[in-house]
Amino acid sequence: MADRSPRRTAVVVALAGTAFGVYVLVVTAPDRYADSTSTLFSGTVGALYLGAGLLARLRRPGNAVGLLMLLVGIGWFAEDLQISTDPLTHTVGLFPRSASTGFLIPLLLVFPYGRLRSRQDDGPSAAVADRVLLAVGCAVAFVLQPVGVFFHDSVTDNLLLVHYVPWLRALTDAVQLAVSVAVVGVLLWRWARASRPYRRELGPVLAVGLAGGLASGLDAALGADRAWSHPPLIAVAHLSVLCLPLAFLAGVWRIRLGRTAVAELLRRLPLDSRAALQRELARTLDDASLRLGFPAGDGYADVDGRPLTAGPGQWTSVLERGGRRVGVIVHDPALREDRYVLEAVVSAAALELDNQALVAELRASRRRVIEAGDEQRREVERALHDGAQQRFINLGLQLRLARRRLDGLDGAPELLDAALATLEQGHAELRVAARGIHPVVLSEAGLVPALRSLTADLPLSVDLFTDGLPKLPEPVELTAYYVVKEAISNVLKHADARTARVDLHHTDGLLSLSVTDDGVGGADPADGGTGLLGLRHRVSAYDGRLTVRSRPGEGTVVAVTLPTGGGSV
Repeated sequence: MADRSPRRTAVVVALAGTAFGVYVLVVTAPDRYADSTSTLFSGTVGALYLGAGLLARLRRPGNAVGLLMLLVGIGWFAEDLQISTDPLTHTVGLFPRSASTGFLIPLLLVFPYGRLRSRQDDGPSAAVADRVLLAVGCAVAFVLQPVGVFFHDSVTDNLLLVHYVPWLRALTDAVQLAVSVAVVGVLLWRWARASRPYRRELGPVLAVGLAGGLASGLDAALGADRAWSHPPLIAVAHLSVLCLPLAFLAGVWRIRLGRTAVAELLRRLPLDSRAALQRELARTLDDASLRLGFPAGDGYADVDGRPLTAGPGQWTSVLERGGRRVGVIVHDPALREDRYVLEAVVSAAALELDNQALVAELRASRRRVIEAGDEQRREVERALHDGAQQRFINLGLQLRLARRRLDGLDGAPELLDAALATLEQGHAELRVAARGIHPVVLSEAGLVPALRSLTADLPLSVDLFTDGLPKLPEPVELTAYYVVKEAISNVLKHADARTARVDLHHTDGLLSLSVTDDGVGGADPADGGTGLLGLRHRVSAYDGRLTVRSRPGEGTVVAVTLPTGGGSV
């Protein structure tokens, strides 16, 4: 409801301005002369300001830019009243002689945010400069110029002339020119120091305004009587005047193009890290200064863990999910001008951060489950080694001792030999079972010796290639071991392969592992059974990735990458 009143007011002002403009054009049409603008040109410029101002106000009802553009259009028509040869109309037209400039100066100063720069965001110097230029520009247009009517003589009778002061109008024009040049200088200084979002909005206005100003200045310097320079320069100046309201409108609407980028951002989600999210947000909003922050104690930390605070001229948007603060975005204040785009990005970022937190919590939960299972396997293996296996060994010694004592008893040695053989077979099977529960050689000797032990007695030729691995974290070694074990098991069961190859490489904190066979291939990666599914969960729990490539007749490759938290050696 709050936005409807400014919109209705804009429509009323635009309609009133249009009616006033038509009246002025009709009244002044018979009196236009060679050095004045044509009825078509004046009508087009005024209509463009009214139309562009109405669209800008409807687009951003809380932004003063649209309303000021409407007032510039009305002021433009009001200035044309002085062209009339009717003394009363001409005299009335002398009062708003600089009305469009009087509204154009504040329009330039508040563009594109709709407000003057503040002491808090831009510093005291910038805030004071804007307000001084605004006060002087408005004073010249709406005080000094109207007062000068009583001292200005013109071809058409000025009904309010008291005393002609020839230098007053020149002084007024000089002050107005100085203010206009200062405003352009301020805009150039802003543009030079601005970020890309602000430059994107201010650029069209500066380009068109500078082109028109240079053309008008050159024409005045060279003289309007020069036939070779006056027509093209005045054409450029007029074209700039025509394009300026469109340039204002382009600046107001330009950031709207960001909505397409927001849709692209949503399509790229989810992302795998906070740093990746920061890069995508900066690209979406076209703001290289953008930083993403996360709760850390009483403040926020950036993606690298350093304390994060908003710098001068930056704005902070809070990311919330379900009433919880999940982060902040520090960005250029220009992005606030399209709150719909910014709100969409803020919502998407909050959702992505919340999802990343849930994924991280899920991975941590999986790690706890996996590590608890690994610890239970160690305990079972230890219990078998220290309990059942030791009893097997003791029983074997007792059987050998009984064999020696009963050597002369008929049939006893043969029975004892058979019992001893059965015992040794059971012991061997128990050792194999214990190694399958937890590979003790992995803890004692490391990953490579454990894999050599795993592949030593298989009915399949398995080649192991490694580039000298450093000492890896135990969860990484266990994961790599179980990947190789499950992959080799699948080769033996399904691949009908003659050879297999295991490759391990460690580079820049990343362990790369692959198991390749020359079997029949054609395995479905999505239907890898519970063993492969469990491995996927284990690998993902440690931020790794498992892929399976298996084309019919080309064998199968199971590949895993696992971060190890350290560089290569």
